[in-house]
Amino acid sequence: MLLSVLSPVLRCEWGLTEWDVAAVSTVVFAGMLVFGPIWGKMSDRFGRWPTLWIVMFLMGWFGILTSFSPTYNWLLFLRMLVGGAAVGTGQSFILFAEMLPPKHRGKMLVLTQLFWASGSFILIAAAAIIIPNFGWRWLMIFTAVLSWVSLCFFKMVPESPRFLLGKGRHEKALALLQSIAKVNKTTLPDGHLIMPALQEQGKIADMFSPHYLRLTLQLFVIWFCMTFGYYGVVLSSTEIVQQAPICDISGNVVSEHTSLAVKECGCRQLTSDDYVTLIVGTLGEFGSLIINVVLMDVIGRKWTFIVNLVACATFVLLLNVCTTRFILSIFILCARMFMSAIGNAIYIYTSEVYPTTFRAVGLGVCSSFARIGSMISPFVAQVLMAHSVPGALGVYAAVMILTGKVALQLFL
Repeated sequence: MLLSVLSPVLRCEWGLTEWDVAAVSTVVFAGMLVFGPIWGKMSDRFGRWPTLWIVMFLMGWFGILTSFSPTYNWLLFLRMLVGGAAVGTGQSFILFAEMLPPKHRGKMLVLTQLFWASGSFILIAAAAIIIPNFGWRWLMIFTAVLSWVSLCFFKMVPESPRFLLGKGRHEKALALLQSIAKVNKTTLPDGHLIMPALQEQGKIADMFSPHYLRLTLQLFVIWFCMTFGYYGVVLSSTEIVQQAPICDISGNVVSEHTSLAVKECGCRQLTSDDYVTLIVGTLGEFGSLIINVVLMDVIGRKWTFIVNLVACATFVLLLNVCTTRFILSIFILCARMFMSAIGNAIYIYTSEVYPTTFRAVGLGVCSSFARIGSMISPFVAQVLMAHSVPGALGVYAAVMILTGKVALQLFL
């Protein structure tokens, strides 16, 4: 989300081309690609809690440094480091998943999307206030400081009992569970904790063993589409509100929305109306909660992916229609809603199907592979779209439909 509001102001301030703007997004995902497996392996070896603390600290540190970027190349380098740290935040999902009983895991993990949606909403609202009045550098500082604020709450976050058991630290795992039971004013069930056989933690090779090879390939396909499509919808939303003409209900053009001078120099700052449209679009993130809560336990993970992919492709194609700003906002909202639902569902499924011994590294590797889609997406949303809006939106819709077909055939 930050990249979507940062691109227009950087384009104007530094005179960047479409390729330069796309590169700002791509380097973030390149950092994620490189560091994803590293954080996953570190989490499986040393723990979810210390890994998560480190990545949150680094996100804040490199975010602050980004605000002082003197040149475009420095900005690229520092945003790459921010991306490398940000990918490690997925360990919070693993930590939460390992705290939940299977009966309630699906619905509770869906609800974590509420915090992602809230963050997206707050970010766009903050950008609408900070960028026009103080500049983009202060927005960087604002987001970085929030990462450090979260560190104040880490004393309330325990390590994963499953991780502790997997490492053979039985007494500490039991003491932690007793402490959790005490906080919740209950007691542990009768019986004893069973220590699993000690295994080497964080082996990437296990993902490609005969038992998990097919599953891993399936996940790679869905993860690639999720990040390619999600960041495509996010980045395309900004480009569309800048470029698309506005029509009345009958389809007659009432506003070109982008002057000839703007088209020639490629520079146009977001207006207050544009920010409102983007804020409305972020509300789709909240709608994804309802979709997944209803669908995942009713029709299963497989059909949840397929329904969301087809629905998202439909609304992406509808963004080609010249319509009123209100209806355009609704189309963006629905595209965001179904794409966010896909992202939330794939995080849940991945955390469920891999065992504790390489669950974190599995999520890290899948997330890193997905960054290939993220790295390609800006060049479709910010380069191809500058020349052909229907062509760019068609690419996104086609990828979603093809992924739905693959999921139908391959996904268990």
